This record gives sequence, C-alpha cells and structure tokens, in this order.
Amino acid sequence: MKKINFKNIKGYIEGYYGKLLSWNDRIKILKTLRDNDMKFYFYCPKEDIYQRLHWRNKYNKEWAKSFNLFCNVAKKYNINVIAGISPGLDFDFESLITEKKHDLNLINDKLIFFLEHGASYTSILFDDIPNNFEKKFGLENEGVFHAKIINEISKNIKENIFAVPRIYSDELNKENPYYIKNFLKTLNKDIFIFYCGKYIVSKNFKSDFKIIKDKIKKGLIINWDNFYANDYCPKRLIIGPWKNKNLIEKSMINGTGNIFTDNLILEIINKTKNKKNKISIWKSILTNHGVPKDFFQICKYFLSPGFTFENKIKKITYNENFLLNIENLLWRWKSPLSREWYPYLLNLKHDLQILNNELTFNRILKTQTNPLQIKLKRGDN
Repeated sequence: MKKINFKNIKGYIEGYYGKLLSWNDRIKILKTLRDNDMKFYFYCPKEDIYQRLHWRNKYNKEWAKSFNLFCNVAKKYNINVIAGISPGLDFDFESLITEKKHDLNLINDKLIFFLEHGASYTSILFDDIPNNFEKKFGLENEGVFHAKIINEISKNIKENIFAVPRIYSDELNKENPYYIKNFLKTLNKDIFIFYCGKYIVSKNFKSDFKIIKDKIKKGLIINWDNFYANDYCPKRLIIGPWKNKNLIEKSMINGTGNIFTDNLILEIINKTKNKKNKISIWKSILTNHGVPKDFFQICKYFLSPGFTFENKIKKITYNENFLLNIENLLWRWKSPLSREWYPYLLNLKHDLQILNNELTFNRILKTQTNPLQIKLKRGDN
C-alpha cells in the first residue's frame, strides 16, 4: 500500500449540491491545482446519482471512459484523484449482522472500478444523511456500523481509503453524542478521516473532542474546508482572502461548482495563505482575473461567510455609490467570471433596495419569491 505524506494532502473537493462539473471543467481544475502546488482532487459530487442516490447502479461505458481520461490527465499533472461513494441513505446495515455480503460487495466493486479506471484512492462517505438510524434501520450504535463498513471494504482495497463520518464537525455532535467516539474507536487506525472542525463552516480548524485532537496529532485528519462553499446559501458568494492561514498543508477546499470562480479561489488560497499582506495580494489576484475596481468598493459583502459562533448579524454601512458600483458591475463588466457572479450581484442590489424601502412593489412582485412578497407587503402595512 502506498503511503501518503499527510502534509501534502491539499486540493479541491467536488462535494457540493446543485452543481455538477463537466469533464472539461474538471480538467481545468486539475490545471489550476497543478499551477498552485495542490496534489489532490476529491470526486464526490452530491449530484452524481451513481455516487449517492443510486450508488448501487453501475456507471456506463461512456462515463468510465471520461473518468479514465480525467484520471490520466491528473496523473500527468502529478495529482491524486480520490473517488468516493455515499451508501448511507439505504445501505442494508442488518447484513453486517447476518454476514450477508451483497451491499458490501457492491461498494467494493464500485471502488475497485474507480481504481481500475485511474483513481489513486477511494473514499466512503456518510455525510448529510438523516439522523434517523435507529428508527429507520432498527439498530443501535450507528457510528460502529459505519466504521465496520469502511473496515470491511478496506481489507480488499489495496490503496489507502478515506472516510467521511456522519458527524463531521463538533457542532453536529448534539444529533448523536456517541457517534464520533464509537466511529473512531471502531475504525481501523490507519484510515484518513475528513472533518470540518468545531463548526461546519470555520475560519480555523479546531475541535473540542480529545479523540479528534489525537487523530490530528497522528496526521489522520484532513480538514474539509467549507469556507467558500455556498450550496447552503445560494444567494451569497464568498470570495475573500482565505482565513485558514495555517492549514494550507492539510486542507481540501469544497468549491462552489462555478468553474471560473473555483479556479480563482484555489489561486487565492495558495497565494494568500499565511501572508501578512494578504489583502493587497488578494486584490492583485482579482485584478489580474479582470475584476473591475468597482468590486473592491462593495467587496465587504463578499469577504467571508456568516459563522455559527458569531451569533450576530454584521452591521455593514454603505452609501449611495454602492448601488452605482453594483450597476457598473452588472451592466459594464463582461467576462466568464462576471456571468458567474451576476446573480449574486443582482441579489445584493435587490436586498439593499429592500433594506431602504427602495424596491418598488412592482419589482418585488417580479424579483422575490411569494413568501418574501407577502412578508415585504406586510411590512408596508
């Protein structure tokens, strides 16, 4: 089995909802990873139905051919592809007790398929499944069952296997306080684990759990970084300098699914990481990508996500020039990047107009969803 240098596990995660990259887009990401000294691409898109919803089904020959080509390009660029499967929605967990192997065999076959078609490593993911294990499957010790699946599969996989637990951050622990302890105590000791830290969206990677801290010390935890991800907040775009300044050597970045934006994000991370003058470097990067000066006048709305631990709404002041800057960006800036940013800029414009009671009733009817139309109309009464 090939040993992985933990310090070199850095790269891109295609692990978001709502977007599915084309193979050409993925190859563009590979080029950006190569140019920014990142060595891993984690293929686990939620919108690939054969990866998650219908994980038991096989990929067709055309997909296999495209995946193989993608992996060959990755190897040419010295990039490792991790390919994952997410069986947790409907795996036959009782089969682990009865020692039937049907679902285990299907997982094994798919991961072998990934390896045979060029993947460097494989992964089993249990993230984002309902907190109903006991009720749905009539079993206890969910974390133990998840770990046992990974352990069984790892016996047959020749390369290192990666795992994503269902409780993938401290803040999820309230759903099942015993899960992460049971999972990690059962899991084979040499398996790498993706974890988000204390919060699902963080600006630094910490954990209050001793068992996680111990794994970090042993180099077995990889930070699944959701700083730039926006599938949970689709009206927002996060494009500021990277906050996790000390994590570049042990983090992988979950993207947005907007190809030009994600390539830009990877460059921002690599070039700003632990620099003291990261703001000026960040502005230079965006300028080199054709972002107009108008954006830097309104950029405070795009710098970072809202963090769980803040428990407050940031109060950002603005003046009338803000809308002029947004207007210029909306109607005068034309590029592949501007097309990806258009809906975020337009949403911001509408929200600022709503805040100041400047969005006319007719525009509210045209631009807002029905629940917001009703809410805003009530505010007029």
